[in-house]
Amino acid sequence: MKPWLVLFSTFTLLVTDCAAQQYLEPISGYQVDPNYSGRFQQINTGAQIAFRKSRRYEFIVRIQKSWGFPYHSSDSSFTANPALPLYSPAYKTIKPGAWCLTIDHRFILGSKSKNHQFSILLLTGLTYQSLKVTYQYDKNDYIILNPDKTQQVSGLSIGTGFEYMRKFKDNRVFFRLTIDGPLAGGRINYPSSFTFISPIALNAGYSMLLKKKKHAK
Repeated sequence: MKPWLVLFSTFTLLVTDCAAQQYLEPISGYQVDPNYSGRFQQINTGAQIAFRKSRRYEFIVRIQKSWGFPYHSSDSSFTANPALPLYSPAYKTIKPGAWCLTIDHRFILGSKSKNHQFSILLLTGLTYQSLKVTYQYDKNDYIILNPDKTQQVSGLSIGTGFEYMRKFKDNRVFFRLTIDGPLAGGRINYPSSFTFISPIALNAGYSMLLKKKKHAK
């Protein structure tokens, strides 16, 4: 097992306090890669458990799956057969996808209203990304020079964001806008027409109270 995965798991267990006020939070939303005019778009689904440590801080463990929309473009294919046109289009599809397991931090800002909460988010964790590349062209008579290849990478990720939460008695609903930086070690080792994704995401979730602190009313 990779050392950074052991360290991540150990840190998660150490900071998780079973006595804290706990919430289960299903989440879903939409994310887009701002590079290349946002050509890689995905739908997010996942769930997280929030541990309310104090009035101003919550610790969150999140698992999330991102489902990508195919992106269509074309390259050129070539032939040495003089009876055929020298060039022919090769239709390319790139389909993104991702998983993440993160430790998130919710820093709650002061507010005059008890039912409206604004927070700054810090997102840290492990992310896996894949970019699946397929081509459609005449493979019997044509070839593609330097074609794009399917890429997969996993590594550490970090991000930040802003969140609005509306409280309803014990439960809550929230909306968040986040941005993630490039993956650590997420480098493509050949000239390609794409890079790995640093998404801007808009997610919404519902926060259900699981457990109160013993002193909570």
